[in-house]
Amino acid sequence: AGGELPRALLVAGVSPSVDAAQVAIGLARALGHRNEKVVLIDLAKGASAVSGPLGMPRAPGFSDLAIGQASFADVIRIDDDSSLQVITAGSHKAKSGEAEPDRFMPVFEALTHAYDCVVLHADLQSMQTLLAALKFELSRVVAVLPEGASVDSERSPLSTFRALGSP
Repeated sequence: AGGELPRALLVAGVSPSVDAAQVAIGLARALGHRNEKVVLIDLAKGASAVSGPLGMPRAPGFSDLAIGQASFADVIRIDDDSSLQVITAGSHKAKSGEAEPDRFMPVFEALTHAYDCVVLHADLQSMQTLLAALKFELSRVVAVLPEGASVDSERSPLSTFRALGSP
């Protein structure tokens, strides 16, 4: 598969019951196999985190990095099965009133400059929280549908993905 590598893409399930972690891991590994410098960042808040399938600790991770409680050196891990670099979700839980998008953007921008491609994995809740920050920042969005579903049957949930303004 030739073509230009997307600078940043988001992989998320269309509902809380759809776990997109394996799709995000597979896609990030495939992009990394093209000899590109790829990082997989987990933004998922719940059980759908990539840390479990990859056998990595959840923390310290992205949420700890975003609030300054960890450095890049603390959070970047290497996938056992590829050269993929991974930043797991972390353990910091945002408190009510905390501006999560404001903390997210500087770290996201630094990563898009340091890597050829940034693959974000998110659950629906995380994606909705960061919607305003991510809007028009992503080259591609991958919406993972429930097994047996079609684009037509998921038209309403897909509207959240369309709001990101990316193909």
